[in-house]
Amino acid sequence: MLSWNIFHGGRDPGLGGEKNLPLLLDQLVALSPDVFFSIETYGAAHEIREALTERAGKGTYRAVQVTRGPQGQTKDNLWIFTRHRVERTFPVPRGHTVSDFNTGGARIALPGGRRLNLVDTWLNFSRPWVGNMVNANAVAARDGKRLPYPRSRVARAERRKQSRQLRDILRVQLPHMLGGSRAPVLLAGDLNTVPTSDWTPRWEGCPGHHGLSYDLRATRLLTRAGFRDTFREKHPDVCADSGASWNALRRAEGSEGGPFDRIDYIFARGERLRTDRSFTVGTRLRSHPPGPFYSDHAAVVTDLTLE
Repeated sequence: MLSWNIFHGGRDPGLGGEKNLPLLLDQLVALSPDVFFSIETYGAAHEIREALTERAGKGTYRAVQVTRGPQGQTKDNLWIFTRHRVERTFPVPRGHTVSDFNTGGARIALPGGRRLNLVDTWLNFSRPWVGNMVNANAVAARDGKRLPYPRSRVARAERRKQSRQLRDILRVQLPHMLGGSRAPVLLAGDLNTVPTSDWTPRWEGCPGHHGLSYDLRATRLLTRAGFRDTFREKHPDVCADSGASWNALRRAEGSEGGPFDRIDYIFARGERLRTDRSFTVGTRLRSHPPGPFYSDHAAVVTDLTLE
């Protein structure tokens, strides 16, 4: 399973525009995911499906357009690509705090009569953004300066935006989409906030944390709803492996400053779903010439077994 924000359809001008997309597709084919949760797809769906079908070696891929909206292909944020048969596309969210720009998905049929529910998600960012506030505080703490953002303000910003939207997704949208299905669920995407579990007092001494912790709630809502953070499940020591996924461009350059943020996830719910491994990909393929990574987000990969 792959979750990846491909940054303006893989064509961001800062990365070379149209020249970057073929390189990004090479990386995607090298990963050859059975399921790809795509964020910021923005007009690249045809190229993605074609590349996976022709070069991943797993047969024909199906494409589920989650984000439709009035602007068509210019803002088609969320797509799901899979080599498995799509049994049902979920209905669009019903009002509240999110739309199909934020969440949606499909149910796929697996061999042996098994089913798997897939939910692609992108949460809005607060202003100022939680990640920027966390990083600015870390730099200040490192330098012995006053924190520019009180910790209570960081927590409050997340509650008003990401926590609010996730609560809506879990309480209203997910039951609406699943329609009573008891099949396991994968919820993946760019949640635009750092993990609750990684910023508790227990991990204040981790590199880049500089003695800071926050009373965050967003990802805790998911774990309380029965979801498992698959990356942290396989890498329980936050200090040993932060799992940072943003900003992959600054990280590749070796930039100094606050911690790099883990804001991209693959969450799993279901007793029969076993997490085999999970990792991030944020460096270019060796076959490519030197340059920046293909997106400002690293890709998150989790291998799962449905028992």
